Amino acid sequence: MHSIVIYGSRSGNTERVATAIAETLRAAGTVRLLTADEAPAVLDERVDLVVVGGPTEGHTVSAPVARFFERLAPGAFSGAMAAAFDTRVRMPRWLSGSAAAAISRRLRRAGARLVVPAESFFVTRQPALEAGEVDRAASWAASLAGATQADRPAR
Repeated sequence: MHSIVIYGSRSGNTERVATAIAETLRAAGTVRLLTADEAPAVLDERVDLVVVGGPTEGHTVSAPVARFFERLAPGAFSGAMAAAFDTRVRMPRWLSGSAAAAISRRLRRAGARLVVPAESFFVTRQPALEAGEVDRAASWAASLAGATQADRPAR
């Protein structure tokens, strides 16, 4: 399986989550880990899975993640399996917003097929990742890899 993990990160927390996801997905195949600013506007046709994440800022995606989606050509992720994640303060989603929810919508508009529900990883107000969130990100990535393998057409 060929995966790409794209992330935006302001304080390094989302980068740590994205790195844990990428490291776990490597057990299932090749993975490219890219910031939203360096990610390509057109998906390599060999990519089976695209994972996009970023911090929740102002109830939605951060500027680098928004710019990434603005660069995409229509249907850029057509046929690709996808998943979305965010980092945010632990509070009801209606209060904090969720970058992952916005990313999910944008992935679908780009033609991707979401294979698991969007996931949030939690930070404190300092901001720092809550204890155990990197491990939880690795577990989420393992379940994502399993769902992707089960949903992937035979070649």
